[in-house]
Amino acid sequence: MKVSANASHEKTAPGQRPKIGLGMPLYNQVRYLPEALNSLLAQTYRDFRLVIADDSTEPEPGRIVQSFAARDHRIIYYKNESRMGMVDNWKNCFRLAGKVDYFAWVGDHDVWHPEWLHSMVRVLEAEPNVVLAYPMTIPINSEGKRREKKPRPLFSTLGLDDTERVRAVSKYGRGFGKMVYGLFRAAALHRAGVFRKVLFPDVILLLELSLQGDIHQVDAELWQNRRTDAFSIARQKKSLFVKKPWYIALPWPLVNACVLAWNTAIRSDSEVRSQKYLGYKLAITYLTRYIPKFGKGSWIGSYYEWRHGKKPFIKKIRRRLKSKKQSRLKLGGSDADS
Repeated sequence: MKVSANASHEKTAPGQRPKIGLGMPLYNQVRYLPEALNSLLAQTYRDFRLVIADDSTEPEPGRIVQSFAARDHRIIYYKNESRMGMVDNWKNCFRLAGKVDYFAWVGDHDVWHPEWLHSMVRVLEAEPNVVLAYPMTIPINSEGKRREKKPRPLFSTLGLDDTERVRAVSKYGRGFGKMVYGLFRAAALHRAGVFRKVLFPDVILLLELSLQGDIHQVDAELWQNRRTDAFSIARQKKSLFVKKPWYIALPWPLVNACVLAWNTAIRSDSEVRSQKYLGYKLAITYLTRYIPKFGKGSWIGSYYEWRHGKKPFIKKIRRRLKSKKQSRLKLGGSDADS
């Protein structure tokens, strides 16, 4: 898709219901926040409100947002009375956005091309069965420089039937953490439960969403995703919840598979037997795909990390064994020469 920065749209008048809600879960971000806000306000598609739910423990992020809100009525700022944690604050953003047709979460440290929003709106308006559109990503570092990363092929479920679509997302879907920053049909997002109180809630949301319609990636690099911290299970547990649910201590692949089965099959409102079957299939596929990764990010590691030598201490052992093997080969070669 070619990107054009020449399109323009009328700004929503104060009090008028916008077509799109953008939700920014804000947490102690100061350094990159002005750049993020400027790039959102520069969107060529202007019919949106930007809801910012401030979960910060410091006052400065709120001051920055309020200085922008004083100049642009599309920004609506809320300060949480007490810290909510990531899961509840992401849900809070969606709730505060009110009645909108489309919704997207936006990070407090990223940068967007002016055509980012318009490109996704075009997809949702042209393809009624698409429930989520998201762009290609430019990974950047803390200084805004592009990080070298192997590109993934474009992902789209357009043209697949229900069974094929669910299988494609649950078995072959990649980059769920990028997909979740796309533009959703608000009604479909609501039916999918927004964010469940589990680890990897973005994955669970998108799997549940796949039962409702298509997911489509726009063929244009329109979002600069800034990496600020390395991933770890411990960090995710700390950021997702203020008060950790009791079941977080259980194996997360099993917990998440049960959550999927409960919401998409057991408790599902659908009277269509095939839909419940797809729900069970979704849960089973998830479990078989992710159970080998149980333990990933912990000190003990996962089956995958052990098999591929991803843990630092395993790499160290492998280097030592390789060094000893090379020493023995050298010694063997010396004896043969003599």
